[in-house]
Parts: sequence; structure tokens; C-alpha cells
Amino acid sequence: MSFSIATLKEINFDSKILKQVEDIFFLSTSVKSFASEERRLTFFKRWCGDYQTHYPQEFFVVMEGEKVLGYLSGCQDSFASLKVLDVPGGAVFLDQFEKFPAHLHINFHPDARGKGLGSLLVHHYMKVLKGQGIKGLHLTTSPDAQNVNFYLRLGFTHTVKREFKGSELYFMGAILD
Repeated sequence: MSFSIATLKEINFDSKILKQVEDIFFLSTSVKSFASEERRLTFFKRWCGDYQTHYPQEFFVVMEGEKVLGYLSGCQDSFASLKVLDVPGGAVFLDQFEKFPAHLHINFHPDARGKGLGSLLVHHYMKVLKGQGIKGLHLTTSPDAQNVNFYLRLGFTHTVKREFKGSELYFMGAILD
């Protein structure tokens, strides 16, 4: 199998690719039902679509031919992102952003998981960030999420737990050296 990684800019926001990204997003999210189509679209916009709009140069897709296997949305300046992204809990870890200024979200189609592609994509983004002089990368998850061990293996070993609206959030940071 031959895989490629491209940014949304490089693929010129191809509508077929964007539809596949949306499908993967909804296959991957823990929220499965919505009160209305408007709520469903607002949810997508918040957690994926706004990254496509504001950070297309940091929105990567992994493809096999014409098929999207997964994507990574990132932002190298989490401080600045608070002004343009409506992410609940985004400021809970504000004190961690200086050391870990960039952040990411990643999702893969269920059929493409467990093949090393997520690691490949995260390492690709880390390399891009290092090339731009960014020293740290983070993500937020929950402490009991299945993805915690995946991120620990990738070097996201700086961890902080904080409460947000009755739930516990888990900050995981990696130093890029």
C-alpha cells in the first residue's frame, strides 16, 4: 500500500476529500446523536470545520489513492487560536501553552486504525513544527480515554489533569527536540 500526506491547501479543498473527512469525524466522535441537523453541523464546525477554515496549512490528510484514511488538524499557536476557535475548555490549560504552544486533533477511519498511520501523521506534524521552531505540542483528552497510551508512546509524557464543567480533562504535552 502506498500512502500520501497532504494539506488541505495542497489538495485545493477538494469537496470529495472534505466529505470523507466529515464522515471520519462523525465515525470517530463519541457524540452520535444530535437534536437537529443545525446542532450536528455546529458540532462539526467547532471540532473540525473551523480548523479547515482557519488553519488549512496545518490540516493534514492521509490518503491511499483517492480514499482518505485519516486526518490531523493542528494549530501552532494555541494562544491565538482562543480568539478564533470556539473550543469549550480551551483556556483551562492556558498556563501550559508557553511550553507547549501547538496543539492537535487526530482521527482515522476505523478500518485504518492500528496500522501505524496515526503515529506516522503525528510524527509528520511534529517534524513540520520543529522546522518552524515550535518547541512543544499538546492535546487534550480525558484521563480514561483509549488514546492515552497511544499518545504516551509518541512522547506526550507531560500530563496535567483539570476539571472543566464537571468532567476531568487531561492535558498531554510533548517536547519537540
